[in-house]
Amino acid sequence: MSFTFYFPTKLVFSEEAGSDLLVELASAAPDGVLLLTDKGIIQAGIASKILSKLEEKGFTPVVFDDIPGNPNIPDVKKALAAIEGKHITHVVALGGGSVLDVAKAVGLLLGDPELDYEEVQWHRQAIKKTPLPVIGIPTTAGTGSEVTHVAVVGDSKGFKMGVLHPAMFMKTAIIDGSLMLSLPPQMTSTTGMDSLVHAIEAFLSRKANPVSDMFALSAIRSIVKWLPEAYKNGSNLEARKQMAMAATLAGISFDQSSLGLVHALAGPLCGTYHLHHGLGVATLLPATIEFDAPAIPTERWVSLRDALGLPQDAKPEGLGNFARKLLKTLDMPTRLSEVGLKAEDIPVIAETATKMAMIGLNVRPADVEDCKKVLEAGL
Repeated sequence: MSFTFYFPTKLVFSEEAGSDLLVELASAAPDGVLLLTDKGIIQAGIASKILSKLEEKGFTPVVFDDIPGNPNIPDVKKALAAIEGKHITHVVALGGGSVLDVAKAVGLLLGDPELDYEEVQWHRQAIKKTPLPVIGIPTTAGTGSEVTHVAVVGDSKGFKMGVLHPAMFMKTAIIDGSLMLSLPPQMTSTTGMDSLVHAIEAFLSRKANPVSDMFALSAIRSIVKWLPEAYKNGSNLEARKQMAMAATLAGISFDQSSLGLVHALAGPLCGTYHLHHGLGVATLLPATIEFDAPAIPTERWVSLRDALGLPQDAKPEGLGNFARKLLKTLDMPTRLSEVGLKAEDIPVIAETATKMAMIGLNVRPADVEDCKKVLEAGL
């Protein structure tokens, strides 16, 4: 079996993100740092913890917090306009996936000002220069963007476009679970389920390999153990730390081995009904994993079964019920109708899903009719 595993990002599993950030900024000028975040992070007081550390050491970073939940190219341009005339050498991203992805785009464009990001998105311009160093500090245990070589930002019309290139890897990811202590229960559950689906789909992907498997299985074990606790008791620091690490491990696994049918369906489903991505993948999981179950190889089933903590006599066909039980534990919907899916929209969503690249790596091949059946079963 031939495969490649390339992961250049430095990982710092931190007890104090601000202090570790200073180490990563040792070569930066006091006025050469751009801190990207969002207004929720500012209001929650998370940003002040990081900024106070920087200011103690004489840094005067430019802070840009106008990043929405679903950023598009105009949002990237706003961030660039905020630093016009300044000599930025390091980009710091403090937030969830949206902030992290915008930071990757900004770092790329600062490294090569001649690039037009939309031209890069549509493969009309090639990435040739090294981006500025981007340091990611995730505040949710979900997207894994801090460890992937893709940035998903909408184009000028809002169409979600992923730029997939080794240059999009961050220089450093600082993982500090204490920054997630104030994450609301609903956001804890939706982002945590996103991580679980990342890991499951990465493990079942046709592109999975022995190295990505180690990350995926470790993430699965941690998430099924710690997500319910993090949801019910958000002040449990150990649960937050474990979920932060698991989300990162899941991100590494799917970045290396890709995703599958859940995420292929989630793209058009979430776009149609403007759903949070984590809510979409979570609600899709039961019906999709039931569809996939017959195709799971026996040897992989044993490893997946054990990672999920299922009894030795458990069968793949019981995975749907496992997923529904977990969702109920997290007070999340188990039917797609609960998040807005209408029967009349199924054909278009199914057709769009078949155009998503990751569907070709799903453990069980799925065509338009299969996608329809999955959506109907989950309705």
